[in-house]
Amino acid sequence: MIETLDSVSHPQNQDMHNPNSDLTVLYDTQPYTAYTEDLEFMWRWTIYRDHTLIQEGCSLTLDASKRSVKQVMAFFNMKSQNNKAEQEL
Repeated sequence: MIETLDSVSHPQNQDMHNPNSDLTVLYDTQPYTAYTEDLEFMWRWTIYRDHTLIQEGCSLTLDASKRSVKQVMAFFNMKSQNNKAEQEL
């Protein structure tokens, strides 16, 4: 199940990735965390797995960023479930 957090800011995570920006957490379920930041001309979103950047992109609006992250996370979660099923065989 995909859990998205609507505009929840985590200041302790800001210093970890980019100390000069206001990051908004879009997704936070281990091992994945996704953030977005307003660059005034676009929204940049990043997805981390175990604190390692694995996907990034940009959108014109915050809502578009949320949709993009949701779609990418659905793919990653589906891929993860398929890998677990293959390992059980």
